[in-house]
Amino acid sequence: MKIIVIANPITLSNECKIINQLFESGLDIFHLRKDSCTKSYCKQLISEIDEAYHSRIALHHYHELKDDFGIQRLHYKEAKRKQLEVTKTTLNFKNMVLSTSIHQLEDINNLKGFDYTFFGPVFNSLSKPGYAGVLGDGFKLPKRLNNTKLIALGGIDADNAAELSLMGFDGVAVLGFIWNDPSKAVRNFKSIQERC
Repeated sequence: MKIIVIANPITLSNECKIINQLFESGLDIFHLRKDSCTKSYCKQLISEIDEAYHSRIALHHYHELKDDFGIQRLHYKEAKRKQLEVTKTTLNFKNMVLSTSIHQLEDINNLKGFDYTFFGPVFNSLSKPGYAGVLGDGFKLPKRLNNTKLIALGGIDADNAAELSLMGFDGVAVLGFIWNDPSKAVRNFKSIQERC
């Protein structure tokens, strides 16, 4: 299963060092989602990430930074996707890897042009208290009508990550388990990596 780490929403003093260590440890994809950060901060952060990993960074904001760093991964929030009805063809993104988010499972069958989508929260969120998981015991994903990969998001840690493969997910996205204690980010990543 693919493992995706989503950026800590707040800035950290040694953030780029941790991100580089995560990549060195085998991180598949890093989603740069910084809702409250400026374009210049995001640009600086990317410039401090080893250039060898730029192809594995997905941009949630400031998509124009793709041209500065050769990034080929763009993420569209659910609301933005619905507003634009994004497809690789209409936006001429034939060589791009596009991702999005859904909150209703049936929406996956309506996605066109997206390589993968986040779905969640699958379990009770670790980074957003009160954000309850939607999956029950014995859950299995229904058959999909397209090839969009489904990435589980929300409340994922080393103890429950293996369950998601049995449910039929193609990968996991983690945020709180990695960033709630940045001093344990790499150790926590490795523990989830072992389970996946």
